[in-house]
Amino acid sequence: MKFLRKISIVVALVFIISAVLGGIVPVSSQKVEGASKKVVTFTMFSADATVQYHPDIFSTAIGQEITKRTGVRLKIEHFVGMDQATKISLMLASGDLPDLVYGSGEHKQFIQNKALVPLDNYIQKYGQWTKKAYSQADLRKLRQADGHIYFLSYTRGEVSPSASGEGLYVMIDMLQKNNWPRLKYWEDLVPMLRNYVKKYPKYKGMPVIGMSAITEGARFYVIQDPATGLNGLIADTVQVDPKTYKASYDPAGIGMYKAYKALNALWNEGLFDKEAFVQTYDQWAAKVAQGRVVTSWGRSWHFNTAFNTLRKNGEDDRILVPFGIVFKGVKKSRYVMLQSIGTRDGISITKKCKDPVRAFQFLDQMLNPDIQKLMFWGIKGRDYLVDNKGKMYRTQAMIDKARDPVYQKQEGLGYWNIWPRWQLKLPDGNYVKPELDPDIAYMQWAPAQKKVLEAYKAKTFVEPPFADEPECPPWGYAWEINVPPEKQKEIQVPLNIANDLARKYIPMLIMAPKGKYDEVWNKYKAEVRSKINTKPIEEFYTQEMRQRMADWYGIKVK
Repeated sequence: MKFLRKISIVVALVFIISAVLGGIVPVSSQKVEGASKKVVTFTMFSADATVQYHPDIFSTAIGQEITKRTGVRLKIEHFVGMDQATKISLMLASGDLPDLVYGSGEHKQFIQNKALVPLDNYIQKYGQWTKKAYSQADLRKLRQADGHIYFLSYTRGEVSPSASGEGLYVMIDMLQKNNWPRLKYWEDLVPMLRNYVKKYPKYKGMPVIGMSAITEGARFYVIQDPATGLNGLIADTVQVDPKTYKASYDPAGIGMYKAYKALNALWNEGLFDKEAFVQTYDQWAAKVAQGRVVTSWGRSWHFNTAFNTLRKNGEDDRILVPFGIVFKGVKKSRYVMLQSIGTRDGISITKKCKDPVRAFQFLDQMLNPDIQKLMFWGIKGRDYLVDNKGKMYRTQAMIDKARDPVYQKQEGLGYWNIWPRWQLKLPDGNYVKPELDPDIAYMQWAPAQKKVLEAYKAKTFVEPPFADEPECPPWGYAWEINVPPEKQKEIQVPLNIANDLARKYIPMLIMAPKGKYDEVWNKYKAEVRSKINTKPIEEFYTQEMRQRMADWYGIKVK
């Protein structure tokens, strides 16, 4: 009996040891990372109004895979309706904050109201991937006025070869019919535009529009672009002297006068869209998609859907391509610019977050190169392939599929652009996004766009002759700088007044009857001078720019 009892004890021990050893057999860290934790659901608010959002990104194939690997799911509320500032002000006033927030242009409100969790200690303690993806120089630039980091920027400073460019967009058909002219100056564009519209006044029975523009709501900045663009200036709140870092500000400067006088001349010739200031963004996009807009002001992302429609309809010669159009005498166009790292906004953790440590660990996990590939490339074998050298690539069929809005929504492709990411390339040498890969960039273009590149002997639309060499202002951009509460009255209030006056007068300037432009301009200039004291604005931004140079590079200027 004693012998049998001993045997049974030994057998039991063998089973116990086997079970323990079986529990520590190595498995992939990714599987453990997600599988060892119960799925946590965090709430999030996103104020991104510039792109189409997904109603439930974590229900997609990519979203579900991210949850499997991280153990986290997000329930996201998206900005709709009222303006960003009002929405976020109400949210802060109620105190009803989600776990995570992305405030876009109004992210500063969360910072100024001390509603966010500083990330400095979390980065040091839990930032395994953060410290690899973001350099110390990057992190220095992300520190806010109080010395803390509140978000990891998604803007990393590349100029994408896949970008359809920036500048004044010009129809391919007009370029082809004029034997591919090297457009640079406004004074050369206008006669060509005039002749084209005169010769081809209709397309498919509809009137051809010489020039259109986006002017609705928050996108009004598009019709403000000509004032800086045509004059070769950086589109920013102030202009900065590159030697002294001194800021200058004049909302009714000579450059603005010249730009809108040029557009006013087009208006009085009947070449400027008569519905420009009453149409919605969707109505503008519909006109572009109908192939009857010859030139238009707009940013690259505004055109995507319309261009896809033209391409689908076999009318890719009606697509528009950008040129850095400036006035004669201007040496360089500055539509396409570099940015070292975005310092204005990103995804932050609020002080109402139920588990800020886990939330940060999730943000850090999103920087895991394997998850970056998921977010931006998709599912391996379905959205991209890998060759025998380890290079990720897409076939033409995959590129076409990734452009399909229905497939994008189903798969979860193209909805992750506000998330922290690596700059340009991942540690294995692959591009962090497929659109950053020059080979994929070229493959994505429609036949007519490829024909344009061939005609101009260019590989992308962000190089000559479409754009001058992009610059990177070492001080960043003034529009990113948060005006502190105590400076609101003397800085932000007059800036808001200037913007309101621009909204009032730019349409009036462009639509002024022939011979009446100067009369309208003088009224605008007088109102600007009487209502806005520019000196405090210039002093504030001069101090901020010089402080940045000191903090970022150790360069001190008095």
